[in-house]
Amino acid sequence: MDRAPATDAPSVFARLDSNAAARVARVEARRNDAKLDANPLEDAAKCVDAFERARREIEDALRDVARDAARARTSARDDAETNEARETGKAALRAVNARVVDLDRATAEWSYFLPAYDARVMMRKMGELREQFERAVACVTPRERFRFKSRGGRATVGGAAASAATPANQTAVAMAALDLCDADDGPGTRDRRGETIVIDRATNDGEDYALERLVDCDIFVLGAIRALRAYDLRRCRVYVLAIAGSALVENIVDSVVCVATRQLRVHAARRTNFHVRATSRPIVEDSREVAFAPRFSIESPNEEEVLKAHGLFEENHMWREVDDFLWLKSSQSPHWRLLDERDRAEDERATRERFDEFRLRK
Repeated sequence: MDRAPATDAPSVFARLDSNAAARVARVEARRNDAKLDANPLEDAAKCVDAFERARREIEDALRDVARDAARARTSARDDAETNEARETGKAALRAVNARVVDLDRATAEWSYFLPAYDARVMMRKMGELREQFERAVACVTPRERFRFKSRGGRATVGGAAASAATPANQTAVAMAALDLCDADDGPGTRDRRGETIVIDRATNDGEDYALERLVDCDIFVLGAIRALRAYDLRRCRVYVLAIAGSALVENIVDSVVCVATRQLRVHAARRTNFHVRATSRPIVEDSREVAFAPRFSIESPNEEEVLKAHGLFEENHMWREVDDFLWLKSSQSPHWRLLDERDRAEDERATRERFDEFRLRK
């Protein structure tokens, strides 16, 4: 009787090892997929998809608001119905604006993980989305016809302020038309002139902090915050110890800003110096005569501990890698420059002096 051929033991063990390795690889792949599903920031494609979905939904909502406003204007029978339709449209736009703000914040977080090209595309599309928002506002609150004011006044055109607005503040004008700028219910410093403000309490790094409509002020935020939103500053010095997320600075003139942050975005700045420690490339748009330098220290309490806790302690020289979204040529943008050593020292000296004056008064 013929015997079955003897089993080759080495080949059996090799197959067993191969099968075991394949099982381990499958388990690891499933684990990686689970991580990606739990945290889309680990996958650039997921970030882009999430952004595009949110952007399309917002665009659809803006088209609906504009269409409903046009229909309401044509069907309104009297001023009461016209005013009611306008208020309905404003309420709808406030809801859309909240979604735009949320997407803007998410974009700032995603851009830290994304390749530079994807981040630039997202920022450009966010700009287009804000322009669509402004057009929707114009549909809901159209400019009035020319009219003469009562005696003692002067002839005006309704909406003249909006028509005179520059591209730098069109969004602010649109928000003002919706009374969105009055919703100052979050932590922040607003509507101050000629003051030194020091926020030395333990700030909550889960909250945003706002600086709005400040003139000739020195502001020191000595704790960690989630994000900074600075708007409409004139001749101010701003020092923020640590920003766990992004810093958005808009409509700032003749000022000095010193921050440690994950990302800095500057819109509509003029003659302002930025002393920055950032973990990504600073972004400027529609800005002129701005300069960048490394962050300086005023030696505030627990500074090293706070910076290390938020991954902002090490200098990586990103402050000099500025992206100008309105300058697409390979040559150096004329809109920003590196601040020379003398001006860096002067900004640091003046800022320290103001901070020390405040401490001596306490």
